[in-house]
Amino acid sequence: MNDGGAPETLREGRRWTCPTCGAAVATPFCPACGERQPHPHELTLPGMLHHAVQAFTNLDGRLWRTLGDLLRRPGALTVLFHQGSRKPYIGPFTLFLLTNVLFVAMEHVPDSDVFSTPLYKHMHNQPWGSLAQALVARRLASEGTTLDAYAPTFDQAVARNAQSLIILMALGFALLLPVVFRKSRMPFAVHLAFSLHFHAFLLLLLSAALLIPTVDVWLGGPGLAAPALDSGIAVGATLISAAYLYLSIGRVYGNHGATRVFEAVLLALAVAGLFLGYRFTLLLVTLYTT
Repeated sequence: MNDGGAPETLREGRRWTCPTCGAAVATPFCPACGERQPHPHELTLPGMLHHAVQAFTNLDGRLWRTLGDLLRRPGALTVLFHQGSRKPYIGPFTLFLLTNVLFVAMEHVPDSDVFSTPLYKHMHNQPWGSLAQALVARRLASEGTTLDAYAPTFDQAVARNAQSLIILMALGFALLLPVVFRKSRMPFAVHLAFSLHFHAFLLLLLSAALLIPTVDVWLGGPGLAAPALDSGIAVGATLISAAYLYLSIGRVYGNHGATRVFEAVLLALAVAGLFLGYRFTLLLVTLYTT
């Protein structure tokens, strides 16, 4: 029995045939495709469990290392991405998708609607309420239906769209970065990575913030139905985002002083604007696809 490294047959100097590409090999790994020499132990239940644990441990290590740098060293992941460090970390898109999955799961706990705003709130609780009422009325007339019949369909569809189209916020933010930091002359891929890393942090922040209304509901409170609590979470998230952006800008773009403060505040306000724009986009997309 070996320690999981080179199989016993290899120690005896025997050659083996790669099961993936068919090459004759005399090394632990196939130089043509990277396949590892198979071992009979892998076809046993203990061998399968060992392989599964090893694969999970490798992913888990990368995940926790990535999350640790994301939270403790704002901007560090983008710097490492720019430098070409890939293997020790989860990529920007993968990290963004994982945090989005967590956020979607957390949204169902307090039954919130951070992004998946129902039709009633679009019509009565958003800055575009009057426009939404006019658009909905026109849509109902063209479809020959009523608001009571249409609203459940809209609410289900907008929840699905909110999950799948959230990447639009990150892309919109990424398009703004080359304008704000035009002197940096960085490739757009770096700006996009910065945006994805920031929005991964933002989704984690919102996931944590949703624990507040969850506890409030458990204690018998109204949760996010209370305007004060809803507004407080929004303001707190904006302030924390501005602080995170301030730290990230210094590490990624090397800016400092009053300029750095101004850029952090500007980008935080842009995030809030994109947030509202995303909600309005969801209204239009959902309204004309249901």
